[in-house]
Amino acid sequence: MKIGPLTITLIEDWRQCWKLASVTLSALLGILAAAYEYLPELQQYLPAGWVKWAFLVVLVARLIRQASVGRSGL
Repeated sequence: MKIGPLTITLIEDWRQCWKLASVTLSALLGILAAAYEYLPELQQYLPAGWVKWAFLVVLVARLIRQASVGRSGL
């Protein structure tokens, strides 16, 4: 796929990426960040500034070699 001067190449078996820990953690982080604003009960359990630490966990999960998803080993 070409977007302007950038050429984007998807990973093999990209439809299986939901199985990767970093993708799952990113989705969970997004859901929690959205729910945090609307659910006061959630604010009692998660301290202010928790998003930056959760993002760090996602970043580390992306750096760790993950198990093979399909034949490509993403």
